[in-house]
Amino acid sequence: MVWQVDLSGKCIIVSGGNRGIGLAIAQQIAQAGAHVAILYKSSGDAPERAKEVSEKYGVHCEAFQCDVSDQKAVQELVGRIYKDVGPVGGVVCSAGVAVPKPAVEMTKEDFDQQMVPNVWGCFTVAQAAVNLWQEHGYQNGRVVFVSSVSGSIANKGAKQCFYNTSKGALNALARSLAMEWAEMGVLVNCISPGPVNTDMTKGMRQNDEKKKSNEDSTMLGRFSEPEEQAGAVVYFLSDYSTYTTGTELRIDGGMTAW
Repeated sequence: MVWQVDLSGKCIIVSGGNRGIGLAIAQQIAQAGAHVAILYKSSGDAPERAKEVSEKYGVHCEAFQCDVSDQKAVQELVGRIYKDVGPVGGVVCSAGVAVPKPAVEMTKEDFDQQMVPNVWGCFTVAQAAVNLWQEHGYQNGRVVFVSSVSGSIANKGAKQCFYNTSKGALNALARSLAMEWAEMGVLVNCISPGPVNTDMTKGMRQNDEKKKSNEDSTMLGRFSEPEEQAGAVVYFLSDYSTYTTGTELRIDGGMTAW
């Protein structure tokens, strides 16, 4: 028998699932047979991306506009997704914001712009799912946060103090939630990508010096493609991960193993 992951019969919610790593995750989740609910804040192409996933993999994939900082709205939307798309089996929080700027120039607005979606927004989605699972007596829930190696290191030359802070906080949040929710049958884990070929890194990839510096910082000597991050998320969502919680998996090309 071929080893395979089967997520059919479940709906997986993916915040930020319309671009970059989030879209790759949505695609691989759909490939494993799950229905997908993509949460997005403002990207006008999100419904189109959802339609493409649905048509390619033959699952129900739908995009829902939502500000994840609005706790009540998130709670209501997750309940709606359960009814409209299918039983929610897991959530993946991939949306994130980075503001590159010297620390001496950072403002409270810069702090809020990153900490609110990168930490609070991940919490609201996870909390809404767990409340739903408690309501329905479901004890096999999965929560996956897309963090970053930036939560553990100060990326050489990258002036992004609050982005790094937000990802460090997200890692700590995952461990705390894993502890609190284990008795409910909920597993909480993180992936921490290294440099990835996405819109967020476009600026550094267009600068030859920064591009080479980032490539040289990894053992594999290159940026990751978004698809190379997604497989681990599918594992965390699957029944192969039943003894894995509170874990941070670094998918960084060896960047932090030097």
